[in-house]
Amino acid sequence: MFKRILAMAGIVLLVGTYIATLVCAITATPAAKGMFFTSLGMTIVVPVIMWVLIRLYDMAHANDDKQISMEEMRKYNKRLKQGEDPEKIAKEIDERYGVNENENK
Repeated sequence: MFKRILAMAGIVLLVGTYIATLVCAITATPAAKGMFFTSLGMTIVVPVIMWVLIRLYDMAHANDDKQISMEEMRKYNKRLKQGEDPEKIAKEIDERYGVNENENK
């Protein structure tokens, strides 16, 4: 979801810059030359910044699939309350999430 929002913000920013440049060029304002160079720079800078932000987001969330969710934690707690063997549940969690992989090697 973050990536989509970031992409949409980048598109809006670039399109807005292009429209402002077009309006300045059509009305022949003194700012037209500056707006042209601004749009040229934004065409390069905005995608690079978006790429960096997406890479940082991916790095920050790389281990999200290896973490136990609250829903799963509640299921394990419910099984414990029902009297299921805690060692069996602990072993199941270890296998599922790769806990103690270094100890086995």
